[in-house]
Amino acid sequence: MTAPYLLPILTGALAGLALGILFFRGLAATARLYVSGGIQRAVPLYLLRLACATAGFTIAALWGGAEALLAMLAGFQLARSLVVRREKRAEAGTP
Repeated sequence: MTAPYLLPILTGALAGLALGILFFRGLAATARLYVSGGIQRAVPLYLLRLACATAGFTIAALWGGAEALLAMLAGFQLARSLVVRREKRAEAGTP
């Protein structure tokens, strides 16, 4: 028998990981667009990232409460670490 708070925590963490990967990959793409001068394409991508992250965390807070929200934040931060590590490897040219 599982604890009743385990499902919101697990779901929140996985949702945070998925949302974080999308968010931080989008951040890397936005930064590349700014550097290459594509500001008209970067601004909508920025607004889309902001809206998706806000909606995701709001849904987690409403659906699962504090447990799901904190787990989602943990997954989001883990995704940040993973994407930063991947981007550094890509920049260095190693797979």
